[in-house]
Parts: sequence; C-alpha cells; structure tokens
Amino acid sequence: MVGAGLSGLTSAYHLREHRVLVLEAGKVPGGVCRQGSFRGLAYPAGSAYFYYPGDPSWEAWYRDLGLPLADSAVAKPVSALFYGGRWYPDCFSKPCIQTLPLPRRAINGLENLAENLAAWEEVWDPMGSDSLPNPELDRMSLAHFLEHEQQLPPQVTSILAPYCRSCLGAGPETVSAWAGLFFLMSEFSANSRTAAFPGGNAMIAQALAQSLSPPVRCGQTLVRLEPAPQGVDLLVWDSPENRGYRLQAGAVILALGKFAARHILPAHAGWELEVFSRFRYSSYVVAALCGHISLESPGYENWIVGDENFSDFIMSPRTPRGDEARVMTVFAPQPYGQSREALLRMQPEEKAKELLTAVERHFPGTAREVEEIHLYRFGHAQIVPYPGFLTTLKGNIAQAQERVILANSDLEGLPCIEAAIVQGQKAAQRARTLLAENRAGV
Repeated sequence: MVGAGLSGLTSAYHLREHRVLVLEAGKVPGGVCRQGSFRGLAYPAGSAYFYYPGDPSWEAWYRDLGLPLADSAVAKPVSALFYGGRWYPDCFSKPCIQTLPLPRRAINGLENLAENLAAWEEVWDPMGSDSLPNPELDRMSLAHFLEHEQQLPPQVTSILAPYCRSCLGAGPETVSAWAGLFFLMSEFSANSRTAAFPGGNAMIAQALAQSLSPPVRCGQTLVRLEPAPQGVDLLVWDSPENRGYRLQAGAVILALGKFAARHILPAHAGWELEVFSRFRYSSYVVAALCGHISLESPGYENWIVGDENFSDFIMSPRTPRGDEARVMTVFAPQPYGQSREALLRMQPEEKAKELLTAVERHFPGTAREVEEIHLYRFGHAQIVPYPGFLTTLKGNIAQAQERVILANSDLEGLPCIEAAIVQGQKAAQRARTLLAENRAGV
C-alpha cells in the first residue's frame, strides 16, 4: 500500500487477512485527516467532519473501528453565514433563507432549489457507481445552473461561493453543477446529519492505522515500480535511514492523488498516462489561530461571504468557556489557477499575517487574542470537479492493471472523506480478487 491517507488506510484495513505493508512518505499517517494540539486542546488541522451514516453497513464500519459514533453528531446550527457584517445561523434551512437580504425572487428560488435537492436526495446514490444520475448537470457550471437554468440573481451565487471554494476547490463558476448540487444536497437536507470527533477526522485515520500490523512505515517514498515474474518490484527511499531498498509485492495499491501517481506508473503498465492530465487541482492552506479567543459564532462551520483570503472557520471549543484556550481553524482555499506557484513563493510568516489581517477585518479584536498561528496543508492539492470531469471519469479510467491498483478520492472526483473510504473499499476488493487469481494460477 503506497499512501496512508484515508483511502490507503481503508484498503489496508479491509485486507488484514493478507500480509499488508503500508508505506507513507510523510511523518505521520492520515493524509489530510490531521489533528493539531494547543495546550492540550485538540483541533482539526485539515479534514474536520463527516456525515453521520444513515446506512447500517457504514454505521457498523465506524463502530467496528471503535469510534464513538453516538457522541459525534454536531449540535445545530451546523452552518452559519457571515454576510454583510451579520450572522445568519442555520443558513441552509428554510426559516433562515427567508431572512437573507436577497430579493424575494431569489428567496423563492432558493426555497425551490432546496425542495429539488430534497427530492434528488432520494434517488441520487452515485458514490462508487460507474454512472451519474442527471449527467446533463455535469456539463455546466454551478453558476450557469443557478443564474441561467434557475434564473437566480448573482447574489445567490455569491452566497454559495465560500462553500464551493472550501469543499470543491473552486468557485461556482468553475465547478460542475452536478458536483456543487451533490455537496449542497447534504447541507439543505432535513435528513443528513453532520458529525465530528475532537480533532476532526484524524480520529478515523488513527483508528484505521492502529488496527494494522505491521504498523504504517512512515518516511518512505516510492521511487519506481517495475513488473516482476511473481508480482511487482518497488524501489523505495527511506528518509529516516537515508538509504534506498527494494520490495516485492503480489499487488500494489497506489493510494495517491493522480498528480503523483502519473509520475510513478511505468509506461508499460497499461494506462494512457495523458488521461491523468484531466485531473485538475486547487491549492489549500489551513491556519490554526491559537489563544484565548473570545469570538462568538453561531455555527459549527462558519462561512464568510466575499473574502478571497479565507472561506470558513471552525472554533474549538465551539463556545468560549471562561478563560480557557481556544483554536480558530481557518480554511483558506487559494484562488484557483496558478495559485500554488504563487503560494509557494510566499514565506509562511507572510501567509499567516495575511490570514490574520483578513480575520481581523471581519472580527475586530481577534488579532490581539491570537498567541500562536500554526499552518497546515501549505499548497496541498484538492481535486476540482470542473464541468464534464465527472462524466469523463466514470467508467473511463481503468482502476487496476498489471497488478497495480489505483485508489484515492480523486477517482470519485469528489473531495470528501466518504469518497476516499469508498475508493479504499473498492481497491481492497480488487486486490483480494487479484491475489485469489494469483493463487489459483489464473
């Protein structure tokens, strides 16, 4: 297993009956599921929440990992919108939509959209499928769908922009209408429930990693893959030991983003490598503002309209408790396009100052309460489901060839932990089938 993000760890978990070795280039497993700590207070340093499973098999999966699912449901209001200097709690609910400072036509249109999403929720179940319901929605941007198909004014698009940037890597004018509506479905839904553990989704990754024997081997970078008579040869660089070594495996799962996998896959492995150029990525920064922060915000996830520097934040703990330390985790998707190159030209101190200035602009007095700033995911890639990408993706990319299997949420085209888990489960099943065929001499 190459990559100890959520897809790789899930695959390894489901293949525990085999001899599985997990290699991770980073210092710790978990991928974007990271946890930070400030004076003993755990906070999300990356992927922060998931959706409480409505399916019994998903619920059993979390419980089998020993995760406290019953305690994970996030209290309402889950989402709040900061718009024009005012908070709008429970911003995706019908009562709140009525209070938004929008023309009546826009409010009626948003209510109609919410009703449509509730109806689609009953029939859309595309995760892990090779087809998309309503594929015509993937051929247009979310902004086009809202402003032309639904005849909604641009103010509605701007209200949804921070959500799209944070969850989908780019604004409504760039992301597919299908992807945007699929994500918004869970926000407008009366049935879905947001869930979170202390420290975010790192607890899920930690539970998966702790179930594995041998443990995840960190600081290991895959340099090359080559076919071998009995499997696959791997050339690996061991960073802690400053040396290279070889391994042989009956099968290899590459649980990596496709921007990385395309450079590792051998040309003769069977993939048309140029297909991976269709995967497009945005760039991301997460900043933890640590101190005795007194800011009161109504939601668990708090969305900021109209700021290019950051899109949303989460407070840990959610409400101030006397003089206890708190952490404001600020999510800062970078402008889509050439943002990663521009970001990497910056010094971390410069970026931290930029984000703190942006927060202070909306919430005066916060800056003087911040004692430390911790930066994470500095330039980390996030898949962008642009118009047409999901249609191209479904069924058009072989996910296993020459004893090499691809995983990662990229292959769902949706940057969420449920997509990563599904891809991990699918990769494990492909590996199990392949190894069984090997034993049978097929």
